[in-house]
Amino acid sequence: MMKKISRRSFLQVCGITAAAAALTACGGTKTETAKKDAAHEAITFMAPYKEIEAFIEQVHSVYPEVNIEVVPYSGDNTTTCLENMFAAGDLPDVCTLTYYDPRTDLVSDKLLDLSGYDFTDNYVESRLQDVFDNGAIYLLPSTYNCYGITYNKTLLKKYGWELPNSFTELEELAAKAKEAGVDLCLPQIQYPGYGFQYLCNIAEADFLGTLDGRLWQRDYLSGKANVSNTPGMMHAMAYVQKWKDIGMLNDSGDALDDNVTRQRMTEGNTLFLLGNTNGIVEADGNADKFGLMPFLSEDGTQNVFVLNVNRFYGLNKKLEQDPQKLEDALKVMRVLSTVAGTSALQPATALKSSLLPFKDAKADGTYYADIADALNAGNTAPFIYSGWENTVVTTGLKMLDFMKGNAAMEDVIRQLDEDQDSVVNNTPDVITTVTEELSQEDCAMLVGRCFAQATGSDLALVSLSTWIPGNPTEQNHHGVAAKLYAKDITDYDLSVILPTGWNRTIQTVSLTGQQISSLLASGYDAYGNGKGYPYVLVSPVQPEADKTYQVAICGVSDQLAAETTVTDSGVVGMDAAKAFFGAYTTISRADTAWS
Repeated sequence: MMKKISRRSFLQVCGITAAAAALTACGGTKTETAKKDAAHEAITFMAPYKEIEAFIEQVHSVYPEVNIEVVPYSGDNTTTCLENMFAAGDLPDVCTLTYYDPRTDLVSDKLLDLSGYDFTDNYVESRLQDVFDNGAIYLLPSTYNCYGITYNKTLLKKYGWELPNSFTELEELAAKAKEAGVDLCLPQIQYPGYGFQYLCNIAEADFLGTLDGRLWQRDYLSGKANVSNTPGMMHAMAYVQKWKDIGMLNDSGDALDDNVTRQRMTEGNTLFLLGNTNGIVEADGNADKFGLMPFLSEDGTQNVFVLNVNRFYGLNKKLEQDPQKLEDALKVMRVLSTVAGTSALQPATALKSSLLPFKDAKADGTYYADIADALNAGNTAPFIYSGWENTVVTTGLKMLDFMKGNAAMEDVIRQLDEDQDSVVNNTPDVITTVTEELSQEDCAMLVGRCFAQATGSDLALVSLSTWIPGNPTEQNHHGVAAKLYAKDITDYDLSVILPTGWNRTIQTVSLTGQQISSLLASGYDAYGNGKGYPYVLVSPVQPEADKTYQVAICGVSDQLAAETTVTDSGVVGMDAAKAFFGAYTTISRADTAWS
C-alpha cells in the first residue's frame, strides 16, 4: 500500500464540495455530467479546482459514449484530502495526487501500470523519467509550474530601473523604490506552507542549492544533521534574513485571501509579488505587463527557478475487474494525455502560467516564454516538500511570524531543529483518533457543534460542498468539503474538512426558526443563481418558527447578508476545532449527536 503520509498540505495552495445522500470518497457527492448509456457505467473522476465541465466536453468530442461522474472537493487542503483517500483505498476511477515521488510513495497495489499504453508516448521523456517506478508508470504528470518572483515590467520601465540579476542589485533597487514611494514586495501569506517555501526557495539560491546543500537535505531527513550545527545552513538562514531586512519578506499581503493580494499587485505600485500562485498575465485584463524572475543569489551566479508538478493522474487498479469501465477510463486518460485535453482542464489564466509535459506543447504565449532559455539551461531546483511534511506548517507559521516581526530568525532555526524528530520518525501531533469512517454529513454535525459552542450560539447551519454544474470551479469554499477516515487526526486532517480552513474565523447570524426552515429548503445560494448547496442543521432542539436564535453559519449568501447582520465572532475555526476534537480521545459516529 502507499506509504502513509500524515502531514502534507498546500499550501496552495493549493492551496474544492455535498448533497444529503450518496456521499462517496473524500469530496462527497458524485455528480453525473454525461448522458446515460446503459452499456457504459460512469467513470468517477476527481480534479479539484479544475475546469471539469470543459474537460468532459473534450472527452465527449472524441468519445461521446463515455459517462463521467465528478467526485468533488473544494476545501483548503487538497493534498491531504487526496492522500487520505489513497491511504484508505477510497479512490475514484481516475485518481489524482498533488505530490508523488516514486522513490518513496508505493502505489502499485492501488493503481494500474500505464507504461504499456501508447498515450504515454505523448510525454516529454524527462517528465516520464520523474515518474518511472522500476520501469512501471502508475501516475502521469499534468501541468507544472515554475516558481519565481513576479515583477511588474511596466513599473520598472516607468522609472527606468533595470531588472536585478543578483541580490546586490535587488538591494540597490529596494532603496530606489523606497525613495520613489513604490512598494517593494507583496508576499502571498494565506497558507502556512508559504513561509516554508519562501525559506527554502531563497536558501536554494545559497547553500541549499549546492551539492553540499543537497547532501544536507538527505542528512536532515535521516537525522544526521540539523540547521544549527551546519555552517552552510546557518549562512543560508542569514541570507534569508537579508531578504527581510531590505523589505522583500513582509506581512503586507492579505492573510485570508491570496486573490486580494494579487489584485493589489495589479494596481501598479508594487514591484514584486512572492507566492506559489504567481501567474499575473495580460489575459487577466491588466494594464501593466508582468514577468517572472528567479530567486536571486548574492552575486547572481546561483539564481534559481523552482519547478513543481501540479497534479498527477492514474487509474484505479480495481478497474481490472470491469473490462468496459477499464476501456472507458483508458479513453479518459488518452484525452488527458493530450495538449487539448489537459488544456481544457485548466482555467485560462492558470494555463498561461503553466507548462505542459507533452512533446508537442509550446511555451509561446505562456507566462514562461521569456525565461524558456533559462529553464532549458537547467537553472532550476526541485520543489521541496516530500519528506518534510511534519515541519512544513510549523516552520511555515514561524516564518510568517518572522515576516511579521513577531519572531526572530533564531526562532525559525530552533523550529526546524525541534521538528527534526517528528520529520525523521514521522510523528505528527495527534489531536484525536477517529475509529470509523465519518461521512461528510457526520463531519458537518461535528463542525456545527464545535462552531456553535465556540461562539456561544444556539445552533449551527453548516453547508455541504457539493459539485454543481455551471458554478465556478471553486464551487462552495465555505462548507464542509470531505469525510474523515479511521485514523489519527492532525491539524492537516481538520483543515481538509473545516469551512474556515487554516485561519478564517467563524461567522454568526440571528435567525428566526422560519428563516432557518427557508434556508434548509433553498440551501446556500453562493452565486445568486438559485443553485443552493445544502445546509445541515446542527441543533440540540427543533427550532420554533417564531423564535429567534443565534446561529453559527457556514455559507452566507449575498441575499442573506442583506437581510440580516453577519457577525465575525473573532474565533478562528481551526483553534475551536483543535479544542473541540482534542477533548475526545477517540471519535465515532455516536459522537456526532448534539443532545
